[in-house]
Amino acid sequence: MPSLHLHALVWPAHGARYHLTLTVPSGRSAVIGTTPDPGTALADVVLGLARPLAGAVRLDGRDITDAPPGERGITLVPVGGGLLPHLNVERNVAYGGDPAHAADRLRDLRLTGMRKRHPHELSPAQRLRVAVARALGHPRNPGVIVFEDRAGQVSCRPAVSAAQAYGATVLVITDRESGALADGAVRPEELHDAT
Repeated sequence: MPSLHLHALVWPAHGARYHLTLTVPSGRSAVIGTTPDPGTALADVVLGLARPLAGAVRLDGRDITDAPPGERGITLVPVGGGLLPHLNVERNVAYGGDPAHAADRLRDLRLTGMRKRHPHELSPAQRLRVAVARALGHPRNPGVIVFEDRAGQVSCRPAVSAAQAYGATVLVITDRESGALADGAVRPEELHDAT
């Protein structure tokens, strides 16, 4: 699995600018603690949905800052998992990925017993595990998964552990101010113009 490096990254959020340098080694995880607006804006930059003001996003040393989202090898597990409510677990996992390997991902993440259930029949923690299975099945074989972890939602810790057990490199962007997940979180620096 690849390492992720955010090199001198600068991005805007609600009229402010934020700066961060961070390396997540292959198969490991890192937590970025920040308020929701800069956190969402950072996720957009890492995923390729927005351009940074400066700096670079690198995967195993390769600059992917200008690469399209679908070619980066980075995928998102949004708050709550983002499952499609009209599809059962099996079809959610196969959606947008390689359906031939959906059964393998269901087995590896211990989801086979619930493959015919729909998202509303799952616990919040189960929905996140299903979202991990779907993320790991992306055709570009993502090596990096970005989790959006928000206060008031179920902790993504078990889903992060499941992703790491599968070998993924994980970046968690959280606005939780307390709890074990936020311990040791890296905080982006807000940049202020010198006057």
